Amino acid sequence: MGEQLLVIEDEALVRDLVVLNLRHAGYAVASAATFAEGRAALKVPGLSLAVVDVQLPGGEGFQLVREARDAGLRCPVLMLTARSETQSKIRGLDCGADDYLTKPFDVLELLARIRALLRRASGDVQAKAKVLTLGAWWVRFDTGQALTREGTLTLGDKELRLMELFDKSHERLLSRAEILEEVWGADSFPSDRLVDDFVHRLRGLFEPDPSAPKYLLTVGGRGFQFRRPD
Repeated sequence: MGEQLLVIEDEALVRDLVVLNLRHAGYAVASAATFAEGRAALKVPGLSLAVVDVQLPGGEGFQLVREARDAGLRCPVLMLTARSETQSKIRGLDCGADDYLTKPFDVLELLARIRALLRRASGDVQAKAKVLTLGAWWVRFDTGQALTREGTLTLGDKELRLMELFDKSHERLLSRAEILEEVWGADSFPSDRLVDDFVHRLRGLFEPDPSAPKYLLTVGGRGFQFRRPD
């Protein structure tokens, strides 16, 4: 397949299980067991996707992913977490992760999510060098770099794809089901709540007042609508 994957997981049994199944599926796989090892491994060129555990010796996976995104990491990131609380999932999205899977998980679901992330990411090489301006903020689609309320950062794969979808669907109502299909793909297993979490994150980055959005609008429980600035 040619893809280079990285698994950052401190539990040896889980790490070995994931690595073994990914290699069996045909991927080249490296692994790391600590925060420091993961930080170094995420800097290796040519990385196609990273699987990152939330709890690591030496630090949290949330911080590790945020640092890597700020340093320019563009590949998809799937987070593994033993926590099922919504707040933990939102933290993962906020730090730049593209998807999350709660332990214990089914290996087949993990592989399906990875395939979906890689398939979607493969389209990035065809992205146009376009800049979408939202008032004082902007996002560049070819690099994923963005100027936001939090400063300059690199959007995660799903954040960028969602912004691209909104941009090309200007003022058209997008249902949650349509967004899930376009951004996550048919062989992934996300929920409507995931769309809401991502839109909440993007509002925090690009809306002048996230509590009263003017660009990313909710339409009566039916879905979302994007309106460009006048």
